[in-house]
Order: sequence, then C-alpha cells, then structure tokens
Amino acid sequence: MNTNTRILFINFLYDPFIGGGTEVVLRDLVGGAKKFGHEVKVLTLWGEDDKEELINGVPVYRAKIPNLYFPFGRKKRANIVMRKLWRIVDIYNPISKNIVLKQIKEFKPDLISIHNLPGWSCSVWDAVDEADIPAVQVLHDTNLLCPNSMFKHDTACKDRCFGCKVVRFPCKLKSNKLKAVVGVSNFILNKYLSFDYFKDVPIKKVIYNSTKINASIERKVDKTYINFGFIGGLMPFKGIELLLKTYLKIKKPNYRLFVAGSGKYGYDDYLKSTYKDDSIIFMGRVEPKSFFEKVDVVIVPSTWYENFPGVIVESFAFGIPVIVSNIGGIPELIKEGLNGIIFDPFKENDLEKKMIEFENNVDEWRNKTEIIRQSAQRFLDYGKWLKEWESLYSMLLKA
Repeated sequence: MNTNTRILFINFLYDPFIGGGTEVVLRDLVGGAKKFGHEVKVLTLWGEDDKEELINGVPVYRAKIPNLYFPFGRKKRANIVMRKLWRIVDIYNPISKNIVLKQIKEFKPDLISIHNLPGWSCSVWDAVDEADIPAVQVLHDTNLLCPNSMFKHDTACKDRCFGCKVVRFPCKLKSNKLKAVVGVSNFILNKYLSFDYFKDVPIKKVIYNSTKINASIERKVDKTYINFGFIGGLMPFKGIELLLKTYLKIKKPNYRLFVAGSGKYGYDDYLKSTYKDDSIIFMGRVEPKSFFEKVDVVIVPSTWYENFPGVIVESFAFGIPVIVSNIGGIPELIKEGLNGIIFDPFKENDLEKKMIEFENNVDEWRNKTEIIRQSAQRFLDYGKWLKEWESLYSMLLKA
C-alpha cells in the first residue's frame, strides 16, 4: 500500500468531543494512519456553523448537523416530539449525502473509513457509491439495526420490532454498496449478517480494538476490604442499578463499592440519593489510575449489546479481574477463571452468586495480577493493530 494514500474518516463525533470508546479508537486509528505516512482527514458533525481546524496535526471538518439539534452534550434532553422528528430525518438524510460528496470532491480520497452514522444516516453510503470511492463500514454498535441500539424497557432486544425494520430498511438495502465491512467483535459482525446486512459486500473482517494504556500504577488496595468497582458512563443500559441493588442486598462490613463516572440529565444524582450508603463511594469522573489502584475487581454489568468495552482491556492491563455480563461481544474478551467471571444479567441472583464467588476466592484472584496483565497483551499491541488496518486498506484498494 502506498504511504501517500488519502484516507477520509467519517464519524458522528471527533476529538475533543468524546461520546464513548468509538471516538478514542478512531483518534488512535487516524493518528496511526498519519504515522504510516498517509494523508488523512476527518469529517464529523457538531451543532455550530461549519468549521475546519487542525487537531493534533489532523485536518478536521466539522459540519453543522443537518437535523433539528445536536444531541451531544445537551444539558436537557429534547422532548419526545423533537426526538421522534430527529429520528425521522435520520432515516435517510439527503443533505448529509451532499456534505459528504462536497468533501470527497475537495479532498479526493483514495478510500473512506466510515464509523458511527447518527446524524449522517446511511445516505453516506450513497455518496461514496456515487463518487466511486472504495469504503469500509466499521461496526461499533447496533444503531444501524435499530435507533435504540436494540435496547428497550431496560433490556436488550432479542429481535427487531416492526418499527425498527421499517426505519432501518434503507440501511439494509444500501449496505451492499460498500466494498468492506469490519466488526470490532465477532458478535457485532455476525449480528448484522444475521439480518442480511452487507450480504454482498466482498470483504468481511473482524478487527478487535487496540488500546494505548500506561498501566504502571502503585496498587493501594486496602486488603481488609473486598473492593468492588464500576467505571464508565452512568447510564441505565450499563446495568449500574443492577449492580447497586445487588451490592446492597449482599453487602457485608468488609465490602466497598467504588463507582467512577458521570451520567446525563441528573441520573447520577438519582443514583446517589436512591442508593446512598457509606460503603458506596461515588467518585465522579476521575483519572482511570486513581480508580484502578483502589479496586480488587471491576464489574461490567451491561444489559445491552456491548461489543468491545474498553474498560475490560483497561482492567486487564492493570492486572485486575472482571465480573462481566454474558452479552454482546463481552464474552469474547474473557478467559473464565483466568481473567474474569461471566454472569447472566437476566438470570435472577446470578450477579449476586458471582460476587460472592469472587469474595470466596479473593486471595487467589489477587495473586493472578501478572497472568491477567498477560491476557491483555493481544489488545495492547498498537503497532500490530495498525498493520491489520493497513492490510485491510490494501485489500480495499484492490477490490
């Protein structure tokens, strides 16, 4: 592959607007492509007038979102009418297509890497097809299957309802216009393929995410306690209330629970007042090291389809085991009994049993630090990860 290949990256958000793990992965991917000598550009959305700027030497074009409002960072959630109208516009947005075509005309990319598409819609796929530029769709979540990411009534949907099939029919129909599709887990790629998305796309691959972590910390775990931990966004689908309820049900004098992260629309305040307890320490948003140095185990109790939660790899890098839901792509990261314990979030008392199981074997788990660190290495080889993407780009250009 030529080192001067022009690559256009498209996503809903880009640094410094970080909505989740996707934006962190994308930032590392763009930076890696630049280090390999490629000419890169990022096309993203925001709520103000169009603006072009340099972020860490990367040209970033921020287009004003062609919809009713920009949902990221809002202090107050939009009302239900506005949300429904937003989603109707997002079924297929021809304005987004024109924005992409204009950037293709100006930048003249050799290939295009497409990531999360809320605010853009699948009209982006029509744009790359019309411009005859080879493109890869990277699957980070299930949003292209369902506007709610297959999560309803506090549980993951086993199938798509009629409404989801209707509003996402254009996505299914147009998905075959791409030359490649990459899932960040086997689960997410197979989920889309099971609904006949990307059926005729010639290149289908799984490339697990890689994380750049400085995991050198001095552990400050108080071994007189069993120190459970949760880190991440405080949102209902992350299963935080399942964890808090279970913890309060089984807690003992030697238990502590550290909760690191923040929520939206006052949800974190609700959690603090509803589950108030002296042994539950709400830390707010903190540097990961200040959390990981205090805990014996990290609990990932998600009740929706997580695909590659970076917190699991972070935990392993710090030598800390995990207790995780058996949902989405999560089990692909776990070697049960070696670096973690798996539970069913929809099976009554299963999390309770696994937390008690951890307590009963806490000394054994505390002695597995180096083994657990080693299990993270396959996700921490940034150079190897970039080479996987280079190989994919070469295949894409030949296709």
